[in-house]
Amino acid sequence: MFNLEDYEIIDISHTIIPGENPDRPFAIQKAILQDKTYRYDILKTHSHVGTHVEVGAHFYEEGKSITDYPLDQFHGPGVLLSVKNREVTAEICEKALKTIIREKDIIVIRNDTGIKLTKKQLYLGEEGDLPKVSLEAARWMVKFKPKLLVLDNIRLGDTIEEIREFHDILMSQGVCFVEIVENLEKIKQERFYVMALPIKVQNLDSSFCRTIIIQKKGSS
Repeated sequence: MFNLEDYEIIDISHTIIPGENPDRPFAIQKAILQDKTYRYDILKTHSHVGTHVEVGAHFYEEGKSITDYPLDQFHGPGVLLSVKNREVTAEICEKALKTIIREKDIIVIRNDTGIKLTKKQLYLGEEGDLPKVSLEAARWMVKFKPKLLVLDNIRLGDTIEEIREFHDILMSQGVCFVEIVENLEKIKQERFYVMALPIKVQNLDSSFCRTIIIQKKGSS
């Protein structure tokens, strides 16, 4: 066992505010048990609200849903790809990651260009000014069989067709995507541990998840 006192936990999950986005609703309906002793909440929501993990069923008609994956899919060692260019190419990935990435690592892509969107813009898909990860970069990454791709404010293509191809390159090989995250600037190491555990509900294409980074204290 490792000593938890030597590590810090970074919560990179977005806080969901009920009602903040009508296109991706999250509503809480108050209710009370029949004997009137306790109350409970009824949730009406969207599977892509807040920080969420997307799996094969999101993209493929016969794709795997959340519970078809082993729990091991959603946690593991991770590496950081810091994006400082308007387009992430295979060459940039090679230079940044070739000496540190290992097979089945989780790749965390952080936007360090200074170009950010509000939560509302992200939800509405207003991504035109964000840096883009190229299809060639996707093909470079998939060689390492990553479990997850954790995405900051990043575009995956200029057109719907390009975005679909990006998804297909990775998802066809079993890679799942974690989207709408924050606090990535607190990551100070090249390697760390990632957990993005979804709720265990059958037939879901995506699930909100509490996503954390575990890194050694005193990292710089």
